[in-house]
Amino acid sequence: MLTLYQVAERLSLHYNTIYHYVRSGELKAIKFKRVYRVKEQELEKFIKGKSFKALK
Repeated sequence: MLTLYQVAERLSLHYNTIYHYVRSGELKAIKFKRVYRVKEQELEKFIKGKSFKALK
């Protein structure tokens, strides 16, 4: 499972952008002890549904 910071780094996006995607429901995440975690599978689904200019 990835933190939102790790997801942001992978997608070359700001943390707040990833947080917005989670809060809006566009990116599924699990909240565990005040920290959001994203499953690799959910990140892959999210990436396939979006188009990004720069992916690492």
